[in-house]
Amino acid sequence: MTIARTYPRRGLHGAVVHEIGFRIVSGDLAPGEPLPAEEELTGELPVSRTVLREAVKVLAAKGLVESRPKTGTRVRERRFWNLLDPDVLAWRLERGEDASFLRDIIELRRIVEPEAARLAAQRATDEEVGEIEKTFREMEAAGTDPDAYLDPDLRFHALIFEACHNELLAQMGTTLRGVFRALFVAARSPASYGRATPLHGAIVEAIAAHDPPLSEQAVRDLIDDTAADIERAR
Repeated sequence: MTIARTYPRRGLHGAVVHEIGFRIVSGDLAPGEPLPAEEELTGELPVSRTVLREAVKVLAAKGLVESRPKTGTRVRERRFWNLLDPDVLAWRLERGEDASFLRDIIELRRIVEPEAARLAAQRATDEEVGEIEKTFREMEAAGTDPDAYLDPDLRFHALIFEACHNELLAQMGTTLRGVFRALFVAARSPASYGRATPLHGAIVEAIAAHDPPLSEQAVRDLIDDTAADIERAR
């Protein structure tokens, strides 16, 4: 299973990508504003011009900056950013997001996930159901340990998208991994695990029974509980 991950932070190159990317996402570098001159950046960040230029290429691929002859490299408007990029999501979370960010994620999940669960209930093979069940058992074993719980939780949702047997939805599940990570990190509290685990269990049972309406409703129940967690945390 392909998993979307953030850009490596190790080494000078990765450190520069994250430093500049965070400055952009946090608003320290505003849309339309040029990046500081290479001389200035290489003075602030102890890296060579080559490393800096390679970092700018990574940021350009994420839609954050654009380089043009004569005008140099400038921060792009937010509408051009790849908002589903795992790094962009991570930087938004690091800066401290407002409620609208989490609301957008909940709305996206409500639009996409219930129908994915419905399709998974119709199309999942016995092997795929077994993988979903196995991942759920890992979540149960993790208890309320957020570090142990997060990875199987993310895999659980990605496996449902894969079980739809729709290439576009499978790829969407990989893309949304960063979205889910941001939401779970921001919204989960120790008390929430006692509710979230059985709600995931209900999804497993519904998909294993190949019951599309029940699978769809089970996912809606889980999303509603997550939305309630967000409200309680505000």
